[in-house]
Amino acid sequence: MSEAVDGDVEGRIREVMAGVFELSPAEIGPQTSKDTVERWDSLQQLTLVISLEEEFGIQLSDEETASLLNYPLIVAVISDRIGTGVQ
Repeated sequence: MSEAVDGDVEGRIREVMAGVFELSPAEIGPQTSKDTVERWDSLQQLTLVISLEEEFGIQLSDEETASLLNYPLIVAVISDRIGTGVQ
């Protein structure tokens, strides 16, 4: 995949996360995690999963859902599911 497509996936993930956690997309990055985002509780986790599934037209498994603990892991899981290979 091209870098532009990979960047688009990451941009879309940032937009989703920003909406769920009421942050600016610029505030979402490698350090963004459950430990660094005050609003990231169990309800927001569920909202994040549903929002990502809707945005990318996918259904995440329970294992994948449980692994969505920070931005880099979210990018890896979503990229793997949609076949872009972003790590």
